[in-house]
Parts: sequence; C-alpha cells; structure tokens
Amino acid sequence: MRHPLAVSFATGILVALVVGVVVTEYVTRWVFFSLFIGIPAGLVAGVLAIGITFALLTRRQKPESTE
Repeated sequence: MRHPLAVSFATGILVALVVGVVVTEYVTRWVFFSLFIGIPAGLVAGVLAIGITFALLTRRQKPESTE
C-alpha cells in the first residue's frame, strides 16, 4: 500500500459519518437534541478507525529493499 495515511483518513471519515448518523437516528426517540450525542460518538469512532487502520496497514508492510 503506497499511502496508508490517506486510506486511514478516508476510512475514518466514512466511519465517523456512518456512526454519527446511526447513533443520531437511534437516540432520536429518547433525546430531542440527539445530534449532540451523534456527533461526539461519530468523532470518537472516526479517530479510533484512523488509528486502527493505520496500525494495521503499516504493520503488514514488507520492508523495502535498499539494494
């Protein structure tokens, strides 16, 4: 993989959006301002996804030969 950081950020943004929308829609029936719960949940999930994806992508890289 040539750009693990770019892939990690793309994954993090996607996860943040999906988790934010899902949590917001799920909590809507109990909390009037459910967006205030969905946004932080999405941000936390996105940051975790960035870290986990970057760690997995860089750990599995083969070292480049310097011949």
